[in-house]
Amino acid sequence: MALDFDRPRQLTQELLPHFMTRKQGSILNLASSYELRAVNVSAVAKASIVMWSKQLSVQVGRYGITVNCLQPGLIDTENIRPFFVGDERRKFADREIPIGDFGEPQDMANMAVFLVSPRARYITGTVAVVDGGMRHHPF
Repeated sequence: MALDFDRPRQLTQELLPHFMTRKQGSILNLASSYELRAVNVSAVAKASIVMWSKQLSVQVGRYGITVNCLQPGLIDTENIRPFFVGDERRKFADREIPIGDFGEPQDMANMAVFLVSPRARYITGTVAVVDGGMRHHPF
């Protein structure tokens, strides 16, 4: 809970006064759209960060600050690879991900850069899901 919810919240609280003074800023929190299908603390913390982001966006919008949340699906990283090896990966992707493959880190980076750019100035309180259509996110 501390890593997934408390730390992002504490960092945001440190930055908010600076953003408010400047009358601009972008906060992008990271959640997850793929958790084990059982109750676990990580899933609860990630859901908390999503709801907190939505609520915070209402409070700070008048200061020109946007708050959004990024929910990745299965992104091809070193942390994920041990769980999906060889043919197992292809079968899983074909069965569960409409695009048919795991995402790349660049897919996440593209969305993150957009959400904190001036082009996204009217997007706040939203959850951007980058999951290839997998849709295992709760909301």
